[in-house]
Amino acid sequence: MELKDEIRLDASREAVWAALNDPEVLKACIPGCETLERVSDTEFTSLVVVKVGPIKAKFNGKVTLCDIVAPSSYRLVGEGQGGVAGFAKSDITVELVPDSSGATLLRYGVTANIGGKIAQLGSRLIDSTARKMAEQFFAKFNAILCPPADESGDATSADSTPLSPSGLTSGDHLVVTLIDLAEPAGSDPGAAAPGRAGGWFSRLIGRGQDPNSGPASGTRPAGNQGTGVLTDPVTRHKAAVVTLNRASQRNAVSLAMWRDLATLFTELGARPEIRAIFLTGAGGCFSAGADISEFGEVRATVAQGEAYERAVDACCDAIAATPKPTLAVIDGYCMGGACHLAMACDFRWARTDARFGIPAARLSVVYGVRGVQRLLALVGLAQTRHIMFSAAVFDAAQAQRIGFVDGVAEQPMAAALAYAARLADNAPLTIAGTKTMLNGLTMDMGLLSAQVVDEVVNRAVASDDYRDARQAFVEKRAPVFTGK
Repeated sequence: MELKDEIRLDASREAVWAALNDPEVLKACIPGCETLERVSDTEFTSLVVVKVGPIKAKFNGKVTLCDIVAPSSYRLVGEGQGGVAGFAKSDITVELVPDSSGATLLRYGVTANIGGKIAQLGSRLIDSTARKMAEQFFAKFNAILCPPADESGDATSADSTPLSPSGLTSGDHLVVTLIDLAEPAGSDPGAAAPGRAGGWFSRLIGRGQDPNSGPASGTRPAGNQGTGVLTDPVTRHKAAVVTLNRASQRNAVSLAMWRDLATLFTELGARPEIRAIFLTGAGGCFSAGADISEFGEVRATVAQGEAYERAVDACCDAIAATPKPTLAVIDGYCMGGACHLAMACDFRWARTDARFGIPAARLSVVYGVRGVQRLLALVGLAQTRHIMFSAAVFDAAQAQRIGFVDGVAEQPMAAALAYAARLADNAPLTIAGTKTMLNGLTMDMGLLSAQVVDEVVNRAVASDDYRDARQAFVEKRAPVFTGK
């Protein structure tokens, strides 16, 4: 068995090297690791529980570091014995390459030999398990090395509370985290709009705070008795971050992920405490697109192709129909089916070095009506023709120029957080009702009957939110919206 890939880490090469040599960090990242002890400068012993298909066993192992070139590269040679379950031997190469932005590319290669009962399960199951374990390792490693918030308490995203929606059945490939949203007091109401610079985000960077940490926390904004100046602290709201978690495969979207994403967004959208949902990818890459490696099994015939397209459409329709604002945060590549995911979101923020493309014309694949409709609604007829006919890759600047993305930033998550924080104080019923209207107008989703239109309009008029907003106007204060 052989694996080879790379991930991007937003940390210096020295920090990554130190973490790769820290037994506590490695123990926390290795799936099933019960013990990991250093016995010398270059040797470790370990006890790891591994489950491959129906076989579960504890492997006593030894890992030796060699060919060490600090802080650039090393080899790990490992041996493990699992009793009657079998044995495993591995040779892993690791190389750290700094890039111009201060981040680090971690390139790795794995060669492994498996024997005993586990080997009898077949190479496909073994390879799948190995890839899954690699994805879990690097997702955890990235989370430890590059936490989403500043631990000093200045960040609103520090409250990373895991969610466990009941419909998520294969959770390792998707990670859901609950975070805080807040808009700083005194912020310019238009400063964080898509595509605009300045405002609180520029001030945040100017005073040296980590822009990844998000806006500052507090309570909700209030008007200063009609002056229009926001002076009070700001409200904290909750948002959910859904992360595509297959970093070693550039977050390629499997059929199971299409199905689980549909369930996830439906469930998250129904949670009243959540005011926005972010979609992003692990390991510095949004997604390379649909998992073509499984097409031979799940999309090989016309019948399978039809079922696959139904799953993709159901997923993207569920994202689009979510009553909360949805924001795609895009690092690295966003290709093919990943573009469909991003287009289903209400807003898209991209890192300056992000790359986009829909290579259907290079695969002899015809996109379904839903995907083409979404692209057409965003960029128009001429650009849709160019993107689909040419299969060309385009950069973040061009994506913003043609209307495919709403904003481009060095720290796209921070920019998206800033914008979502502004939206979080607005009326949820207005946002949900407007999304229903826009979906019907642009996607012909069969939603805009007179009955549906009357329902969303009348529900807002009859709401407690509307009554409070009217009273707030009279009292010259900011309304408090609850979605009821």
